[in-house]
Amino acid sequence: MQIAIIYSLPTRRALQSPFIATDEDTKESAEEVAEALSSKGAKVELVPISEDTIDRIGSIQADVIFNLLEWDGLDGPLLMRAMEALDATGIAYTGSSKIALAVCNDKCRMKAALDKAGLPTARWQEFSTGNETVRDDFRYPVIVKLGLSHCSVGLTKDAVVKGKESLLAVVQSRIQSFGQPVYVEEFIVGREFQVTLLHRRSGITVLPPAEILFTTNGAQAFLTYGSRWDETHADYKESSVGLAVLSPSLAEKLHHISQRAFVDMGFADYSRLDIRTRDDEVFILEANANPGLGDSDDYGMTVSYKAVGMTFADFVWEIVGSCLRRHKKDARGITSRDQ
Repeated sequence: MQIAIIYSLPTRRALQSPFIATDEDTKESAEEVAEALSSKGAKVELVPISEDTIDRIGSIQADVIFNLLEWDGLDGPLLMRAMEALDATGIAYTGSSKIALAVCNDKCRMKAALDKAGLPTARWQEFSTGNETVRDDFRYPVIVKLGLSHCSVGLTKDAVVKGKESLLAVVQSRIQSFGQPVYVEEFIVGREFQVTLLHRRSGITVLPPAEILFTTNGAQAFLTYGSRWDETHADYKESSVGLAVLSPSLAEKLHHISQRAFVDMGFADYSRLDIRTRDDEVFILEANANPGLGDSDDYGMTVSYKAVGMTFADFVWEIVGSCLRRHKKDARGITSRDQ
């Protein structure tokens, strides 16, 4: 089977950004996926895509395209162009559709979609100018997040606001600094989980959740940009990842809500949910349509697939298998009788 792995290269804008690390790791992920799929016997081609070579997608010849395009934030429109080119190939590709990615790349659309589906999420409000009237029913503290950027860009300790009187100042500062809308959501003081889902032959499978373990407490316990991307930052040592220990009732709630989210958000093959709980009350903070892939024990997804005895190669091969089943093909590209 011939698999083309397409991945996004940093844009000219991203290369000038202090957050370039979030774009540079896509190439490393693609190389890891290529090695994993090769170990399963696939013939693999790496196809890097830049902002100037999106048209290259149209010339790809493969049985399956493994989609690792990850442009987001102010580069989000490039992803939409690339997804249109990907759809035009007619080749089966892994992961979610253009529509699902468009919703999840815009976090305010994502939050609205969660609300519309009746999925539990922290109370929130979008701000595009910083002059909006703040809703009266917020339960403080709240946290200010960027509307378009991912990977904790813009998240620092001062993103948490303890009262209404200082909220708009933080909102306006973020809008001005990052040139995009922001949203404010209630800060859920409690536990944080990364829940990985995989569409296996037996159905949508919720892998054992991973938990983010913090050395701090309360409203200081959350993943900042520094805690995720800068090993020299003081925040980096404040968190680690481990397999979650859950009560039966909480495990059942996480399982049920995660499966619902996978279906209602229109995800395909795999996804990851970032979830916080307050006692046994569950809140989906983010729904990730095509989450990053990698074989690092610092990543909740890795903790989760290893908990069921899978290797990284097993995990990405399952993604390919799900993609083929969606397109009614087996590993040889022949219509399968058991779909």
